[in-house]
Amino acid sequence: MIYEPSPWGRRYHACAARETLGGGSAGGGKSIVLLHDPDEQIAVQHARCEAGEFRWGQAPGAAIHFRREFPRLRETIHRSKMWFPRMDPGAKWDENDKIWTLSSGYRFMFGHLKDRDTFLNYQSAEFTHMAVDEVTEIEDADAWHYLCSRVRTDDRVLSKMLKRRAMSNPYPNWVRDYFVEPCRDGNTIIRKKIILEDGSEEWHTRIFLPALLKDNPNAAFRRQYEVELRAKPRHIRAALLNGDWYVVAGSFYADLWDPDIVVIDPFPIPRGWRRFRSGDWGYRKECAIHWWAVSPDGELICYRERTFNGEKARRRLDASQVAKEIKDIELAAGEWNRVNDCSALTGPMDNQLWEERGHRGRTMADDMAMEGVYWKKATKGRRMAAAQMIKRLSQRGYNGRPGIMFFRTCVMATSTIPALGVDDEEPEAPKKGGPDHWHDSASYACVYSPLPSGMDDALGPVAGDFDDFEEPDVQPDRGQFGYGLH
Repeated sequence: MIYEPSPWGRRYHACAARETLGGGSAGGGKSIVLLHDPDEQIAVQHARCEAGEFRWGQAPGAAIHFRREFPRLRETIHRSKMWFPRMDPGAKWDENDKIWTLSSGYRFMFGHLKDRDTFLNYQSAEFTHMAVDEVTEIEDADAWHYLCSRVRTDDRVLSKMLKRRAMSNPYPNWVRDYFVEPCRDGNTIIRKKIILEDGSEEWHTRIFLPALLKDNPNAAFRRQYEVELRAKPRHIRAALLNGDWYVVAGSFYADLWDPDIVVIDPFPIPRGWRRFRSGDWGYRKECAIHWWAVSPDGELICYRERTFNGEKARRRLDASQVAKEIKDIELAAGEWNRVNDCSALTGPMDNQLWEERGHRGRTMADDMAMEGVYWKKATKGRRMAAAQMIKRLSQRGYNGRPGIMFFRTCVMATSTIPALGVDDEEPEAPKKGGPDHWHDSASYACVYSPLPSGMDDALGPVAGDFDDFEEPDVQPDRGQFGYGLH
């Protein structure tokens, strides 16, 4: 048999979603599956020629298989040269144009997307199957969406078989946002209703199908590659062996961020624990707000997260409106002093909140204070803040707990912080820009509530598991701003 797909490969080939991403660990056989995905179209057109519906060499249909650079297609092209002549002895290869022409007339092409605007070379093209291997190498989502629009045909049979396919290893960019973020576990079709000009409805569908090393049908290869990957550092192992899209080899916190201990299940915060909040302001960009609790051991635990504004927000809120949202949240959580109608918490916020605006002479911090939400200016210094974060991630206290932890409900912090790269100009700090608002908020919290004295080498006296704490009846004391829980 020329090709026998794995069970995962059969699921990928049979998937009816309009756009499909196969991704996850290395070694899952993704490139081979992608190369063979047009097999059904090829077989159907061959059968139609045999039945006399088309003359040989005149059947429609074309597949194109992309990677960012042609040299990276060398192995895939080599496999095609072993496969096509066995499948169709009449298949002809054009070395100059990198095109296979099968006996039916169906064409299989290879292309590259090296430059940001290379996709524009295909403005008038028409494909029935479009595939991009290692799609995360493509920096601009426009290339993917434009090429998807080139998948079209008026052939009555192939019009029901059109496919837009991609494969990739983990990497945090538009691919993760588009395919993975809506359903991190994958295997669920994401549907979007489309209203046509005549008022009728259609559905646009896409899906992420995670693949793991165990999905490779070659047992000897699986064993050999698993040995190789298990010898790698934890963050590389998480990405390439476990297919974790939220850990990136080479990121600033890569060797420190262990989601098994940094990301924890939510639990009731004892009332005796000190609490505060932190934030990184944004209007056009995201505004990230986090709520923190400090355990008796000095551990910093992020127990709540909210994100406002940004490009994807349905509406943008000014400082007063964000403060009102915070008030509603804290009222429901019992963190609002109803007598004085102000928050029982304070904490560090990006200094941008104190910038005066024109002739008004009032800052956004003033606007928030008028709603009863008070802040302190964050201590700036990206390198210093990163050092505090590193110190906390490096700590190992009771049962191996680190000095900073996040409830798994804080999904933006737990997905973006471990993916931050290293700054090109300041290697001792994470890269600035992009999705760094949740990191900045957390780093302000680390500086605001540093490790207690004498806890640089190990966290202090243990108090047991989180759910063993009693909740003493302690009332909040007035703080410098509003009511601070101490």
